[in-house]
Formats: sequence, structure tokens, C-alpha cells
Amino acid sequence: MEKETLVQCVPIEMMERLKKLLSRLWEDNNPAGVHLGAIMDEFDSDIKALSGVVKEYEADFSGRLKFVEEEYRERIGMLEKDLADYKARMSGLDKARGENSKKILELEEALKRKDAELGALRIRLAEEGSQLNSKYVAKMQELYDRVSRKELEVLSSWEEKNKALETKHSILETEYSGKARQFKQHEKVLEDEFNSRKEELIKTFDRIRLELDARDAALSAREIELSALENRRRTITTDDI
Repeated sequence: MEKETLVQCVPIEMMERLKKLLSRLWEDNNPAGVHLGAIMDEFDSDIKALSGVVKEYEADFSGRLKFVEEEYRERIGMLEKDLADYKARMSGLDKARGENSKKILELEEALKRKDAELGALRIRLAEEGSQLNSKYVAKMQELYDRVSRKELEVLSSWEEKNKALETKHSILETEYSGKARQFKQHEKVLEDEFNSRKEELIKTFDRIRLELDARDAALSAREIELSALENRRRTITTDDI
């Protein structure tokens, strides 16, 4: 397996100077010439191979350059054709612009006539507006007077209604105060009656509880008495047997 060698570009002038140095070393019978010659022989093939690579790169670059030049030449031709088309269109537009200039002059004359008509119309509208404004002011004054009279009538009616409402409110407040007092009195009577009945119920409950306790005590005593009689009866029966 061949060992890969790193290749670096070497200037031609440097190689020429090394060759001259090698010649002087050989002439002087200097042993260093042997080593330098061996080194140059060792890398001579690489330098020649590198020269071939450079030539290949130059040939490839030349081909690419030619291709790019042809491509740009075609694009330039297309652009020149487009430019010619644009010039033709501009010429047509210049001609149309001349025709449009004539139409613009005609339109300007028509516009001036319309401006004059519009000015006359504005004057007439101003006069009619002034008349309408006078009529509007008169109508507004009439409406204001009518509204003022109506407002005074409504205000007078409102004051009368307000007085009537205040009187009615005073009467209702008096009636409410009287009924509130009656309600409190009635509430007091009901509360006293409730407390009295509650006290009676408590007393009745206590009396019934005492009666029940007495009955329970009597029943307990009766049960004890019956139990004693039963025991005595059994004793007598046993003795007789």
C-alpha cells in the first residue's frame, strides 16, 4: 500500500534556485549535494504530477469559462432583443402620449367649462342656503317658544303633582306610624300570651312527669309485692308436697 503524500504548491522560482544550489554543491563536491539531490529526486514526480493537475484545472477552467461566456452571450442577446422590444413599445407610447395630450387639452377645456358651471351653481346654492337659513332660524325660534311654553306648563303640572304626592306621602306615613304602633302592641300581647301558655305547658309537663314517676314507683312496688306473693305461694306448695 502506497503512502499518501501531502502536496503543497511550490513556486517555480524556488525549484530553479534549488537546482542551481544543487549544481554548485556538485561542483564543490559537497556531500550535502547528495542529500539535496535525493530529496529533489524523491519529490520530482510529485511536482510533475502537480503540474499536470494544474494543467487539467486550467483546461477545465477554460472550458467552464467558455460555457459561461456562451451562456452570457445568449442572455445578452435576449436582453438586447427585449431592449429593442421596449424601445418599440416606448415609441408607440410616445405616439399615444401625443394623442393623449390632445385629449387632455380637450378635457381641460371641458373641465374649465364645468368649473364655471360649478361656480354658478355654488352661488345659487349659497343664495338658496341663505334663504333656507333664515327660514330655519324663524322655525327654530317658533319651536323654541312652543317648547318653552310647554315646558312651563309641564313644570307647573309637575309642581302640583309633587305637592299632591307630598301630601299623600305625609298621610301614608301617619297611617303607617299608627299601624306600626298597633302592630307592636299586638305583637306584645301575642308575646305575653305565648309566654303565659309556655309557662302553663311547662307546669303541665312537670305535673304529668311527677304523676308518671309516681305510677312507675307504684308499679315497681306492686311488682315487688307480687313477686313476694309468688315466692310465698311457691314455698307453701313445696311444703304441702
